[in-house]
Amino acid sequence: NNSTQHQTESTAANSGTGRDYLLGGLLIFDALLSIVPVVILGAAIGWPASLGKPAVEQLAAIYANAGAVILGYGIYLLYSILIAPVMIGLTRRVFGGLSHALPAIVVAFAVLSTLTRTIGILRWLTVMPALAALHATADPAKREQIELVFLAITTYGGGIGEILGVSLFMAISVATLCVGSLLRGGMPSWLAYSGLASAGLIGALAVPTFGLPSLVPVAVAVSVLSTWMLAVGIWCFWPSNKHR
Repeated sequence: NNSTQHQTESTAANSGTGRDYLLGGLLIFDALLSIVPVVILGAAIGWPASLGKPAVEQLAAIYANAGAVILGYGIYLLYSILIAPVMIGLTRRVFGGLSHALPAIVVAFAVLSTLTRTIGILRWLTVMPALAALHATADPAKREQIELVFLAITTYGGGIGEILGVSLFMAISVATLCVGSLLRGGMPSWLAYSGLASAGLIGALAVPTFGLPSLVPVAVAVSVLSTWMLAVGIWCFWPSNKHR
């Protein structure tokens, strides 16, 4: 009867067997959105390579391109905020719910990733433009002080946003999702294995923090993760049974 049919369809949707156009669209949108800040900030201040330049050069570039910096980081903020709902929706599709240990870990670290990313990004929308404006009109002695403050905030904010948010927390979330999928068959195995690879690359971005040489360029790791999100988004448009 109709009630039984509705229950069957609902169960299928919750266990990763049905199409999910909203989740798929959100994944694809967020994956493509990650490209926009690179284009805007790259043209304006040479980001992300600019992060390795002396403070005086960074401050001058931010002051000269304040509008583009705010726009680029504003879009990057939106991309980062969407990480949480994207991963929560994907977790529900793969595991069929959020009540067990593995999905809870995925969601917890996805939320932590979003939180720490946004903390890191907000410095570029609030403090850094103000410091750049002060630096542009200050006398030489005060400029040196502003540059020290800039470096301190950049180092601390980068530790929160990039090392924790972009790298470690996101890597744990994606890796846990993919391991759970391989154990329970929630998504095609090739998507799960490629997700593990992208998680490994993202996690490797934190390696220099512990005194080891950099192994993976940021652009490569982020691009691989975005490509994986794009592939998962496309997968959501097709009905799929449990996979091994």
